[in-house]
Amino acid sequence: MKKTASKITLIATMFAAAFVFAAPSVHAADDAAKAEKKKKQQEAALKKYDKNKNGKLDPDEEAARKADAEKAKAKKKKKNGN
Repeated sequence: MKKTASKITLIATMFAAAFVFAAPSVHAADDAAKAEKKKKQQEAALKKYDKNKNGKLDPDEEAARKADAEKAKAKKKKKNGN
């Protein structure tokens, strides 16, 4: 009986250690994916709204982006019936 309990404890410890070491790498991969998605969204917004092609969104360009975002949000809300 003692050997079985020792084996179970060893296996549980190994799983716990594996989780401790694997969790940060999974979290880091998730963060990298989010960062890449955000970068692509920013590039798309810059391409769409940067009318004077200076590489940044000026206040009027940013206002146009926000207005479109609000319209999209309202349309999604209406579509979902809220």
